[in-house]
Amino acid sequence: MKHLKKISLLFFTICIVLSFAGCNRNNGTDIPESAPISSENQETSEDTGDDTEDDIGVAFDDFTNELFLEEVTSNTLNLHYSLSDPGAYGITDYNVTLGRISLDEIDTIIDDLKTWQTTLHSFSYESLTESRQLTYDILDSFFTTELSSSGLVLYAEALSPSLGTQAQLPILLAEYSFLREKDITDYLGLIADLDDYYASIMEFEKEKSEAGLFMADYSADDIIEQCREFIKNPEDHFLISTFNEKIDRLSFITEEQKEAFKKQNTEILNSDVIPGYQLLIEGLTSLKGTGTNEEGLCHYPDGRKYYEYLVKYNTGSPRSIEEIQKMIDSKMETDMQALSALFAADPSIPDSFDSYEFALQDPAEILEDLKSKIADDFPTPPNTAYSVKYVDESLEDFLSPAFYLTPPIDNMSENIIYINPAGSYEKADLYATLAHEGYPGHLYQTVYSNTFLSDKVRSLLNFAGFIEGWATYAEMYAYGLADMDKDTAKMLQLNRSLTLGLYSSIDIGIHYDGWDVEKTASYLERYGITGNRIVEQIYHGIVEEPANYLKYYVGYLEFLRLRDIAETKLGYEFKAVNFHEFLLMTGPAPFDILEKYMNEWISEK
Repeated sequence: MKHLKKISLLFFTICIVLSFAGCNRNNGTDIPESAPISSENQETSEDTGDDTEDDIGVAFDDFTNELFLEEVTSNTLNLHYSLSDPGAYGITDYNVTLGRISLDEIDTIIDDLKTWQTTLHSFSYESLTESRQLTYDILDSFFTTELSSSGLVLYAEALSPSLGTQAQLPILLAEYSFLREKDITDYLGLIADLDDYYASIMEFEKEKSEAGLFMADYSADDIIEQCREFIKNPEDHFLISTFNEKIDRLSFITEEQKEAFKKQNTEILNSDVIPGYQLLIEGLTSLKGTGTNEEGLCHYPDGRKYYEYLVKYNTGSPRSIEEIQKMIDSKMETDMQALSALFAADPSIPDSFDSYEFALQDPAEILEDLKSKIADDFPTPPNTAYSVKYVDESLEDFLSPAFYLTPPIDNMSENIIYINPAGSYEKADLYATLAHEGYPGHLYQTVYSNTFLSDKVRSLLNFAGFIEGWATYAEMYAYGLADMDKDTAKMLQLNRSLTLGLYSSIDIGIHYDGWDVEKTASYLERYGITGNRIVEQIYHGIVEEPANYLKYYVGYLEFLRLRDIAETKLGYEFKAVNFHEFLLMTGPAPFDILEKYMNEWISEK
C-alpha cells in the first residue's frame, strides 16, 4: 500500500499522503494468495576548481530543496509523516489541512509540473556531479511520466476498497505521533478537517459520474460496507483509544491538558470524523447506478491510455504492455517447468502443500532470524528500531495481510509493521510476509537507502515498482532461509511467483485486453482455479485496483533481469552482496535509470 507518502505529485490532493509501503498482496478480497496451481546526506559542492560548476551545483540543490519544501508542506499529514521535526527545516508556519480535491487545483499542479521540468532542463547536466545527475534523471523521468496523465485526471480514483483514502487514512491517524504539543493540535485540526475533505472527494466522484467514469456498483457497495463498519461503535472507537493511550504517555503536558485534549478528540470524532464517513456512505449510495462500466479500464474512451500511464507509474518499467506480458509469460513458463521437475523428482511434495508450517511463528523471532540469515548476501543492516502491531478489528476485512508504515526521513527509528489477523488471511505465511515487510524487504531497504539518499526530494517520489519489486524479491529469497524442507520451500516460492504472475496476467487481460468474467474464468481454469464465486472475487478485486499486482511482479522481474545482466557481465566476479549494495545505495528509481547506473558501476569494477 505505500509508500504513499511517496505518491504521484499529480495526485497529492487526491491521495493525501498515504505513507504505506506494502502491501496489498490480495486487494482486500478473498483472492487465494496460496492456492496450489496445477538519510539525509545532502551533497555539498565538490572542490572541482571550477566556480561555474560549483555555482550550478548549489543552484541545483536550491531548486531540489525548494521543490521538497513546497511538496512536503502541501498538506499537514504529508508533512508529519515526512519530517518528525519540521522546525529543523525552517517549517514553522503552515495551514493545518488534509488538502482538497478539485479539477482547478489539479490543473494548477499540472502547470507546476511543467514549470518544474522546464527549470530542471535549465541546468547543465554535464556540469552536475554524479549524484546530482542521478537526481536529475529521476526527476525528469518522474515529471515526464506524470505529465503523460494530463487530461486523464477523472480516471483516477481516490476511493477503493483496499487502497482508497477511506481505508488507509484511519491507520495514519492512529499512528500519528505526538512529539510536541503542536503535533496534538495539528492532529485535532486534521480530524476536524476530515468531513470537508471527504466532501471534496464526493464532489470529485460526482464529476466522475457526470463523465461516465463512476465506479462499479459492487465497488461502491464494498466501500459503503467498510465505512459503516468503521463508524458502527463511535463510543468505543479505536481512534479514541489510540489517542488516549498516546496522550497518557506524554510528559510535556499537564494532567488537565491531557483530559482537555481527550475530550476534544472525542467531540471532533463525533462532529467531523463520523459525519465524514456518513457523508461517503450517503454520497456513494446516491451515485450507485450511474457507472457505465463494471469491467476493465479499456472499456472507457481513454481507459487504455490511462492504464498505460498507470502501469508505467506503478512499475517503473520502460517496457510496453506487450513487452511486459511477454516477460510475465516467460517467467511463468520457467516456474511451471521448475515446479513440474520438482514434482517429478518427488511426487509426494504436493501433499505437503496443505500441511506445511514454518518453524517460527512469533513475529519478533522471525524478524531477528531473517536479520541474521541475510548477512551473507546483503549488506549489514543499519541499526534501527521497529515494532509489530495488529490491525484494528474494524479494519481487518478491508486491509492487506501486512504492511509497513514508513518513518519520517529525519527519524528512521519509527518503523512499524502491521499484521492483519483477519481469518481470511490465516494461510498467509508469516515468515515470508515478514521478509517482505521487514528484512530484507521494506524496512531494511527503506532505512538502508535513506542512509545514502543524496537529495531529500527523492523521498517524496513514489517508485512502487522498485519498492514492491524489491520486497517481492526479498520474499522469494527468504523461502530459502526458512527452517523447513528445502523442496517444500521451493514449491512454496514457485507457487507464490506463479500466483503473482497469474494475477498480473489477468490484470493486463482485464484492463488492457478487455477480458470479461467468462474470459477470466477460462484463463483461471487452465491453472486449476474454478468456481463462480472465487472467479468473481478475483475479477472484482482486480477491476477495483488496476495495475496493483504489476508493481509487485513486474518490479520483481525487473530486479531479476538486472541481476542476470550483472551476473553475465561480471562472471565469477559477481557477488550478490555487492549487487544488492549497489541497488540499495542507488535507491528507488525507474528501472531504465537503474540499468544505466548499474552498467557504469559494472564498468568501474
